Amino acid sequence: MSNQIPVVVAGGGITGLSAALHLAEMGAPEILVVSGSTTPSSATAPGMISGGQRDNFTRVAAAHQTDFARVLWQFGDQAFDLTRSWAAHHGVPFATGRRLRLIAAPEELQEATIAVAAMNGVGIPAKLMSGLELTSSPWGASLGARILAVQDDGERGGWIDAQAFHRRLLEAVQAHSAITLLEGTVESISGYTASNLTVKIRAKTSPGKHSSGARSVRDVKLQTTKSAAVIAACHLAIGDLIPALKPALVSSADQWLTTRGPLDPRHSDCRWNTPGVAWSAFHNHEWGATQPGGKLLLGGGRILRKWAGFEATEAKVEPKISQYITAQAQKLFSQWQGGPGNHAPISEDAGLDCHPCDELPIVGPMFGEGRILVATGFMGQGLTLGFYSGHCLAKLLMTGRCDELPRRLWPERLRSLPDQE
Repeated sequence: MSNQIPVVVAGGGITGLSAALHLAEMGAPEILVVSGSTTPSSATAPGMISGGQRDNFTRVAAAHQTDFARVLWQFGDQAFDLTRSWAAHHGVPFATGRRLRLIAAPEELQEATIAVAAMNGVGIPAKLMSGLELTSSPWGASLGARILAVQDDGERGGWIDAQAFHRRLLEAVQAHSAITLLEGTVESISGYTASNLTVKIRAKTSPGKHSSGARSVRDVKLQTTKSAAVIAACHLAIGDLIPALKPALVSSADQWLTTRGPLDPRHSDCRWNTPGVAWSAFHNHEWGATQPGGKLLLGGGRILRKWAGFEATEAKVEPKISQYITAQAQKLFSQWQGGPGNHAPISEDAGLDCHPCDELPIVGPMFGEGRILVATGFMGQGLTLGFYSGHCLAKLLMTGRCDELPRRLWPERLRSLPDQE
């Protein structure tokens, strides 16, 4: 590895590996990926994927206008499609199906009515089912009495094996001769006025082609390299690496589990038995997806954490949250198979997510230094938005433009925030 690398990528998760792979495929001669962990957060993500955005259309439109909500929805759909296509071509286990929003309160029903009308008005397919239409549908047959309606956002939901996705992406990166992997952390970026950026890296292994972290860890040492550009894709750590962004990033803790299904084996036409159905309820405080093999992914329960999980510094599995998640799911799905013992978790996990202060992902070149590009703040959609953002940053860096990336997502919108360096 030379002391001058055209592109340094900070972060070895889905976003960083995607950026590196797309850069190499677009002809970048040398890329250094610095990964702080052999199992980054995206490799242990729960696996629920969806198009559009996690929050409903009305929330985005109210904060950022309807025209931009449409653009942001399309960005999410494109991310979903690219992720699904890449997974299919690289043998990553996944399943896709409907994206449903379960509505349990009159206020939610009123909002969903407005959202569906607005979405259809700008060409985004959506449907609202309630009353007899819902109860007679393949979805309503398994839902509890507290569900008043279902908003169907179309074939924009799914589940993906996050660990396999990361592993296959890592293998593709390892196989590319233009990419070097290094276990360590990017400590700082300086030299903005020079022709090259100065990047300080604290390495845990000696640099070498195709090092995946499996080699024994050597003495930690600090090294300096020159780079023409840096892509920061290191999740919450971006705030420490780029202090100007720190005031905009808020951490949040979430929890999820996998348990048994199917929901209703007595009805062969029950669509809840189909893998790849992604759903949410109570504005994403409850969420889940149907998995292959008759399993269910269930998540949520942040309201039981201090400050609803926001500003958490770590995420631990809490038994009371697992119990809450299971109890809420039993209320949602009235015909869930079996007794209490059959609802015991097969696995449980928790993790930290990143929420920008304006609830929009941060993707694009830094204001004041266009050779530093960032990607973070995907708010539960990191597997799709992270993968697609890596593609967009690579294209932006290699060609000078990326029409698929909305300009509103660039960090320049945050330039008025105080610098806490």
